[in-house]
Amino acid sequence: MKVKKFHLGPMMTNCFLAWKEDGTAYFFDCGGKNLEKVEAFVKEKQLDMKYLILTHGHGDHIDGVHEFLKRFPQAKLYIGKEEQEFLSNPNLNLNTYISGENFEYHGEVFVVQGGDMVGEFLVLDTPGHTIGSKSFYHKDSKILMAGDTLFYHSYGRFDLPTGSQHQLVESLKKLCSLPEDTIVYNGHTEETTIGEEKEFLGFRRI
Repeated sequence: MKVKKFHLGPMMTNCFLAWKEDGTAYFFDCGGKNLEKVEAFVKEKQLDMKYLILTHGHGDHIDGVHEFLKRFPQAKLYIGKEEQEFLSNPNLNLNTYISGENFEYHGEVFVVQGGDMVGEFLVLDTPGHTIGSKSFYHKDSKILMAGDTLFYHSYGRFDLPTGSQHQLVESLKKLCSLPEDTIVYNGHTEETTIGEEKEFLGFRRI
């Protein structure tokens, strides 16, 4: 599985394109509408964009959903089942505070929970930053799409609606059980590894 990072939206959110040799493509989070480079790359590589996967429902991860599905109408949208309401509730997705624009999506969406598979990615329940935050693990490639749960030498905030410090700590412990050489792709910092963050979290006594 190959991975390419794009910075989207006013917060320059890390959004990731992952694809297989056969061209099957996954896009994780879509924080803005500036998708020109994404579309150009997909066309250049002749990829089949099948999945738009949201790690959680905050505006800086969903603001470009409408534009993405316009450009790639064959893609199916996925989000944690606890977060489906984030797509239609501005008080939960907080997009007006992030981009200055209201966000509501009422189209087709597929909801997932821990243990499900989205293509070749295993869904992990990792609540805490939000109630339905999910991480997506590709075992063979040893990659994890962690959203805003685990960063480089940091972790997600838990003071926004539906956040929970206790749940976040438990989610971090769960992620630390993955192989230490797993590469962690996240929403706002550089990539890291489970081993690196396991050591950091140990220093923090988490």
